[in-house]
Amino acid sequence: MWRKDPKEDDDFSEDLCNKYFERIYNYCNRLVKGEKQLMDFVEECTQTTFLEARKQISTLKKHPNVEGWLYTTARNLMNHSYRNLYIRKRHEVPMDDDISNTLFEADHEMEAVFNGAADLNKAYLEALNGLNKKEYELYADYFINKMSVSDLSKKYSVSSTATTTRIYRVKKKIKNLVHDYFKENDF
Repeated sequence: MWRKDPKEDDDFSEDLCNKYFERIYNYCNRLVKGEKQLMDFVEECTQTTFLEARKQISTLKKHPNVEGWLYTTARNLMNHSYRNLYIRKRHEVPMDDDISNTLFEADHEMEAVFNGAADLNKAYLEALNGLNKKEYELYADYFINKMSVSDLSKKYSVSSTATTTRIYRVKKKIKNLVHDYFKENDF
C-alpha cells in the first residue's frame, strides 16, 4: 500500500522555495514594471505561488516542468490581482470634501426615513409619496411600527424570504426616488 510521506513533501516544498523563491519574486517584480505602489502584489503573489505549490505538492513531484508551473501560477496570480485592482478603481469615485459631506448628510437623512423620523425633508416626503399603497404600508409597518419579519410574513401571508425581499425592494425604491429628486433639482 502506498503511503504519503509528510517529511518528503516538506523537504520537496522547502527545496522549491530555496531554489525558486527569488526567481519568482523577481519575475513578479518585472510584471509590475517597478511600480512601487504595486509591491504588495509582488510579495503577495510570490507567497501565494508557493502556498499553491505546497497544496499541489503531490502533482508537482511528478510534474515535468516545475519551474514553468511556478512561473505560470505567479503570472496568473498577478493577472488576477491586476483585474481586481482595475475593477476596484473602475468603481471608485474620487470625492472632494463638499461631495463627501453632502453624501454623508443625505445618508444620515435617509436613515431617518428608514427609522421613521417625523422631521423628514421635502425630498424624502416626495420619495414616500412615490410609493404605492402596499409599499407605503409595508414601509410603515417595518420602519415606523418596527414589526418583525415574522409578524409581517403572517400579516401579508407570505414567506419570510418574500417579506425580506419586499422590504429590500421598498428600501431600494425609496433610495432611487430620493436620488431622482436630487438629480431633477440639481443638488
